[in-house]
Amino acid sequence: MKQLLLILAVLLLSALLFAEAMLDFRLPDETGKNQSLESLLGKGPVLIDFWADYCAPCKQAMPYLHELAVKYDSLTVVLISLDAPKSQMKAKSYLKSKNYKFVTLFDSEKSLAKKLNVSNPPHTVILNKDGEIVYSHVGFEPGVEHHYELQIRSLLGLESEAE
Repeated sequence: MKQLLLILAVLLLSALLFAEAMLDFRLPDETGKNQSLESLLGKGPVLIDFWADYCAPCKQAMPYLHELAVKYDSLTVVLISLDAPKSQMKAKSYLKSKNYKFVTLFDSEKSLAKKLNVSNPPHTVILNKDGEIVYSHVGFEPGVEHHYELQIRSLLGLESEAE
């Protein structure tokens, strides 16, 4: 337990020292309406996951991200599709069939992805309520969702151990 608290303290300190502001953006959602970073902030932490329909690890991560979205009401989970315009309908259909609790945005030109050096999905970032990037992870393997949850719990001021 003491070791876990020490690890969490180090993570928090490093997040505070190295937090960088997320770039402001305006991207279309599944209805075509533009959403901005500002519209996603304020409620609590924001987890942004860049994904693509062809990406198997992206789809493997989604049930875990959905569980976090359901478990933490103050958390906003945003999936940003990097699919080309031709593939967007397939991506939209896939997400609709799963009924996930996500905000879905589309970066078909990869303008935001390029600015953030996102080259291969999945790429996950966690923002604090002020829009600062406090955690970033490339790829997905089962178990990494526990790291996401530790970051989220610390941002929400909850005890260190994930339930």
